[in-house]
Amino acid sequence: MISEFFAENMLLMRIIYMMLFFLYAFAIALKINRSSELKLSKSLWLLAVYGALFGITELITIILLIKESGLSTEWVQILSSGDLFLKAVAYQVIFWLGFRLVADIYPQVRSLKRVILAVSGLWLLMIAFVWAWGNQHLYLILIDNLSRYMFSAPGLFFTGYGLIQHSKEVEKFNIPSLVNHIKGLAYTFFIGVFIIGMVPSHAILWPAAILNRETFEAFVGAPIVFFRSIYLIVMTYLVVKIVSVFEVEREHRLEKALKRQVLAEERDRIARELHDGIIQSIYGVGLKLKQFTILCRKKPEEADRQMEFVKKDLDKIIQDVRDYIEELHLDDYLSVSLKEALQQLIVEYRENAVMEVEFFVEGKQVGDLNIVQVNHILQIVRELLSNAAKHSRASTVTVRVSFREDNLVLRIFDDGVGFNPQTVKIDPQAGQNQGLDNIFHRVVMLQGTIVFHAAPGEGTRFEITLPYTKLSYLQSSFIRNAQYFGSEGEMKGEPV
Repeated sequence: MISEFFAENMLLMRIIYMMLFFLYAFAIALKINRSSELKLSKSLWLLAVYGALFGITELITIILLIKESGLSTEWVQILSSGDLFLKAVAYQVIFWLGFRLVADIYPQVRSLKRVILAVSGLWLLMIAFVWAWGNQHLYLILIDNLSRYMFSAPGLFFTGYGLIQHSKEVEKFNIPSLVNHIKGLAYTFFIGVFIIGMVPSHAILWPAAILNRETFEAFVGAPIVFFRSIYLIVMTYLVVKIVSVFEVEREHRLEKALKRQVLAEERDRIARELHDGIIQSIYGVGLKLKQFTILCRKKPEEADRQMEFVKKDLDKIIQDVRDYIEELHLDDYLSVSLKEALQQLIVEYRENAVMEVEFFVEGKQVGDLNIVQVNHILQIVRELLSNAAKHSRASTVTVRVSFREDNLVLRIFDDGVGFNPQTVKIDPQAGQNQGLDNIFHRVVMLQGTIVFHAAPGEGTRFEITLPYTKLSYLQSSFIRNAQYFGSEGEMKGEPV
């Protein structure tokens, strides 16, 4: 019953088998990145050639199944010989793939390259001679047997072993599923050693006389092409999965470039603030010290007061320098999600600041945020918390994050002394307003909007809306009406 089913559907199975070969060959050809820094990419194109050659051989087999009765004996012999010849070439291709993968891991193996190249060249010349001149079917079957045992079986084994070793190179991307897919493909090649490399269609040599297509099918009751199709389906699935490594690598490179961009931007910003803030403060301390030396001779008591002012100024400068140093430690935050990074940041403020910081989260992040966006968001929250502690003298600050479908909303409220928005001038040279200038600058870079309410004695309320992707420029604006924000209870969230 089973054998009859397979016999009736042999043509369909062959068509599926052929399409799978072409599918994974095209998947590799379309995705492979020859400029990739991964060692795996330097050899993976051979797997695409292997798939394409076997796809062609299966196409020849399908033609013979459909048209054999209508073809002349000469054409049947030519097609059959071409099928065996292309398979022999494909076996050499898979052998070279395995050799290159292993040689990438063990450079000492490369010394065998010339010897193997000479043997492969002589073997291909012999195949071409038999096909072009002798064209004896018996010789072609002998070549098929030897090609499987000399090149296909060891090539499949070396390819599997090489892929396992190359999977270690991919571990740096921290994507376990990708590593598992590469290892899964390696084990698939180990299985291929048996069902492809050790089961020839025709038997001449001693191993093939015991294990060949006929003896295999008689033992299991199903054609070898059925098992090879399942094998190939698994291989195609895994190949399609692992070629995504090139997309991952591009994202990894982009992330590294973005980290360099973040570092450069932060260096420029801190340099500006050092020049406009700390350096000016140090210059002011220097002037006070000069006055101190004069007062020491004329007014000793006033000199003591002057020295107290100098000490306070120096303490403030030291604290500012410490704040800048803290801002440089972003790597610990950028390796986690935005929610976790904000949690870490707020934990620090809870430990080091006298004010209480409440943190609420609404919804889950549905859009992607790159490293630049995460950095700016963290610095915005850091700046607002610092302002609440230093300038507003707040006892409680509430931070609420709302993740929406297209954007996220940050709401940061404090119960401090507040300020008059009409007196605020966003000017990089104005030291006391430098923090607000940085916040507005970052929001504009992220293509977001910022609105806030502030009044003397009423604290401050900031609402910042940021898109997951940069869409369009929206001008920041002042909101003087406290009713815009409603009650704090309106925006529910999970306390963190």
